[in-house]
Amino acid sequence: MHLAKFFHRAPGDDDRELMLIPGSEPMVIGVHMNWKGDPDADEFLRKTFSGIADAAAAFRRHVADLVAAGYVETVHTKYTLRDLPPDPPAKPEWQKGLDELMILALAAPMAEQAAQIEALRGTPAEHEPLYLWHAARRSRSAGLDAAETARLAEQARDTLLARRAAGKQHYAWSIYEGDLEGRILELLSDAQLEAGNPDAALKTIEHLCKIAPSQDRIIKRAELLCGYFPERQEEAFDDAYQWSRFGGYEEIMALPGYAEYEARRKAGTSRKGWRWRQGTPASEADINAVEQALGVRLPDDYRKFLLKRGETELLVRLPESSSELRFYAPEALTKQLHNLLGFIAYSDDEVEEACTYFRKEYGVSLKHLVPIAEPSQLSRCLLLHVEPGERFGQCFQWDHDGAWELEQQQPSFDVALKALTDGIARRDATQLAFFDL
Repeated sequence: MHLAKFFHRAPGDDDRELMLIPGSEPMVIGVHMNWKGDPDADEFLRKTFSGIADAAAAFRRHVADLVAAGYVETVHTKYTLRDLPPDPPAKPEWQKGLDELMILALAAPMAEQAAQIEALRGTPAEHEPLYLWHAARRSRSAGLDAAETARLAEQARDTLLARRAAGKQHYAWSIYEGDLEGRILELLSDAQLEAGNPDAALKTIEHLCKIAPSQDRIIKRAELLCGYFPERQEEAFDDAYQWSRFGGYEEIMALPGYAEYEARRKAGTSRKGWRWRQGTPASEADINAVEQALGVRLPDDYRKFLLKRGETELLVRLPESSSELRFYAPEALTKQLHNLLGFIAYSDDEVEEACTYFRKEYGVSLKHLVPIAEPSQLSRCLLLHVEPGERFGQCFQWDHDGAWELEQQQPSFDVALKALTDGIARRDATQLAFFDL
């Protein structure tokens, strides 16, 4: 995390950036903006501190010194920015207040954070996801009703999602949107569990593990499964078996049943090597909505899969390795198609060129190749061709390293899925290669 402030002083030939960088060795760095000299000589300050409280105090002092010298803090927040325009707008006071709240969250007791939260109440800050997250943190720290903490965290999440959907900005200083969203969802999952709703807590942390996985989040998911969902305990054992070398799974590995599971995995006695994770079946309304967006009817075998399993994962569990094939929810298909087209072709002219190539080489419409699943941690996907006609319903494998290539053509979704699962059971190198196993 790099928390950056930018300062302008007319005529603008000596504008400044000041960064606070938390971590095990927190730092304060000062940079000359619009620098024309040696790129390695653009810093006017670089100091490391033994603790974040000292770094935060030094950061505030340097901010005050710049303001006293006639500099005005600007609205900019992107820490990689190196040029300011001639007359940049000044940062509003409520945004400065949110900055201070973030610094307090890093370096001050909750009582001081609570005072700043109250000071910002009634300002535009109180409608920002960053403020709502801090308010939820305060609620939990104060030991208030867990349902209230969950409500505030949900409000933070929903506000962030609503701004994103509407294409509107939110203010979170220099914190990446994904970072803030992850922090909100972690807190929300904890609050939902404390409020007695483990189902909601698991749903939240599972979503977070998909959009921004980390060791701590995967462990939290595994602990939830073991504590509240015994019928899914083996999924937690999967995680422990795969990731225990990084630590944190000791309690899970001490549970009755894990030793037997580990022995079974190592011996390869589960010959099939795959199973389905419990998914979220789609509704007819979900499918109808995506068909309307795509302008086509989906193949019957894939429709049946969505109604039975929906958004789910095919878990591949071999003696020495693991992977997952993640199947998208119907509402994600149009976005995945857009992402695929954007990766294959960067301009309208290139799109047309690519469409002509795919039609000639494979007999398919590039604009009707819908990504329906992807192996975890890999830039690959399973494509379903939905253009009406002779090749309707055919499936292909695709890899970003060969973006204009289609592989493993199959006549239908059901046949493609059976080829994958049978290939896993046979330990077929061609099918396992799709998972990088």
